[in-house]
Amino acid sequence: MEYTTTLEADEPIAITIGNFDGIHRGHQQLLHELGKTARSLQSKPVIVTFSPHTLMVVRPDIYVRYLTTLEEKLTLAHHYGAVEDSIVIYFTSAVSAMSATEFMDFLRTNFRLKALVVGENFSLGHNRKGDVVFLQKYGQEHEILVQAIPLEEAEHTRISSTRIRTLVTEGAIGDANALLGHPMLLTGIVSQGNKRGRQLGFPTANIAPDPHKLLPADGVYAVRTHVQKSREGGNSDAQEESYVYKGVANIGVRPTFNGTERLVEVYLLDVDLDLYDKELCIDFIAHLRDERRFPGIDALKKQITTDVQQARQILESNIGA
Repeated sequence: MEYTTTLEADEPIAITIGNFDGIHRGHQQLLHELGKTARSLQSKPVIVTFSPHTLMVVRPDIYVRYLTTLEEKLTLAHHYGAVEDSIVIYFTSAVSAMSATEFMDFLRTNFRLKALVVGENFSLGHNRKGDVVFLQKYGQEHEILVQAIPLEEAEHTRISSTRIRTLVTEGAIGDANALLGHPMLLTGIVSQGNKRGRQLGFPTANIAPDPHKLLPADGVYAVRTHVQKSREGGNSDAQEESYVYKGVANIGVRPTFNGTERLVEVYLLDVDLDLYDKELCIDFIAHLRDERRFPGIDALKKQITTDVQQARQILESNIGA
């Protein structure tokens, strides 16, 4: 089994295992419990996850759309779950066919495993036979503490990545963010566009997201945009620094211009930067309106002006914006 990590083989670790798509409030609760357990055992809290997403291997007949790329997931796990390291397993059909015992034996052999923290409905291994009962028995046999955590609920419904994906697809960003416990985000490299926004007086950055990244419904959104900017430090190496700007994002085909390709465009408020080839991270804060066709350029420019004013009001009143 292939994997990547920065862990030392002899480091005592407490782990949790899963896809963790979105790092939502339920995941965060689990990660905080992992941290408590790790501290009690003088171990490092570590997330074990997979690349590619397990469904891409188990269900190759469906086109998987995920809330978070691997990089986004690991960043969120560190920021919102205080995870200190990760083990990213390269998921293949051979890994999928491993029994629960084989999978746990692999982890135990390669790492100094002190504890495993999972949700109460968790299972792993071929045919998902490695449920909590199995894991607790395995833990007793190999001196590994196994804890099963009750699942987080919102309005008496279990918080799940599936539920959040549905909300994002519908454009219900406020509801999705409430379950995520953080803004829905999108990272991507700025690519060359046709400069249509600049001609309108609202220069936009065109984002090329991961092709499997789930995008919100077509429409206009108030966003915060994190821009990585280089500055020269005390030596010859360029140091990376992140700046955050208020903005408006449009997702869609631009029907006023008879477009057919679905694009993600971001207009930053109060600043005009050269963003080509830079990576942006966009936090979606609120849905402003659906995408629609306008009778002409002047009507579109008037609406964009209104969008910008509305986004500014929302972002200025939004804590942390």
